[in-house]
Amino acid sequence: MTIILILAAFGGGVFGSLIGGTIAFIFTGILALLGFAILLTTGDSMILDKIAFGPFFGPQVAFVGAVAAAAYAGRKNKMAGSDVMSPLFVTKDAGSLVVGGIFGVVGYVMNYFLSTKGFGIDTIALTVVILGIVTRLLIGGSSLISQYEGNEKWTNGLKTELPFNVIWALGLSLIVGFAVIETGLANIGWAISAVSLIFLFTTVKAFPVSHHVTMVAGYAAIAFNSIYMAALFGVIAVLLGEFFQRTTNTKVKSHLDMPAVVIASCSLVILTFFQ
Repeated sequence: MTIILILAAFGGGVFGSLIGGTIAFIFTGILALLGFAILLTTGDSMILDKIAFGPFFGPQVAFVGAVAAAAYAGRKNKMAGSDVMSPLFVTKDAGSLVVGGIFGVVGYVMNYFLSTKGFGIDTIALTVVILGIVTRLLIGGSSLISQYEGNEKWTNGLKTELPFNVIWALGLSLIVGFAVIETGLANIGWAISAVSLIFLFTTVKAFPVSHHVTMVAGYAAIAFNSIYMAALFGVIAVLLGEFFQRTTNTKVKSHLDMPAVVIASCSLVILTFFQ
């Protein structure tokens, strides 16, 4: 931990806020795939360590910063506080970028210390969750629980969506399990899912968010060396994700990242008891 890295993390938080959390996350996926290619061919992990998961595009920096910046901008009525897709460039609000930079530094430092303690958990996901909760309580100023109105319930439409989600999670986890076992890269499916979010910015009307499923399936594939267990945990991930999305990240004033909650929860189980 050096002053250079701290300054870089501030810059990463500012830049992630400027371009928006989801766009920054897509860059994470692109650079992770590039890093994997370099790692497999040369053994060099610099792009992965310093760029994709470091102070430039690491989710604990760029995405965390963007979440906090959006919540702050929402508090000033510059944009919706839960909007992590829109670049904060549209707000022209310097204060929001500063908030993003500060949270980028906090996220980088927090993940650094968590990763040195030997916890059996995905520390990047845990950092995103912790600072998402801090953002919700301190900046968003709203409850951690989704606020439904009238006859709305968190279970509305669940019977229709659940079988569909289980089937796509099952199929995706099987192929991810195969790829992870073949390459030895637990997060290769996660990176592909991250890059796929670029389609949210096209004319496609709806596109799945799947990186919680692919990351959990990847961890399970490595831990058990089995695509069957990858599929099982992938299905568990999609079920947990549906629950968390409906109960903590719907009709709220800041973004509490559902995939990070699922990855942190499931990785705790897999990495603590089965790794």
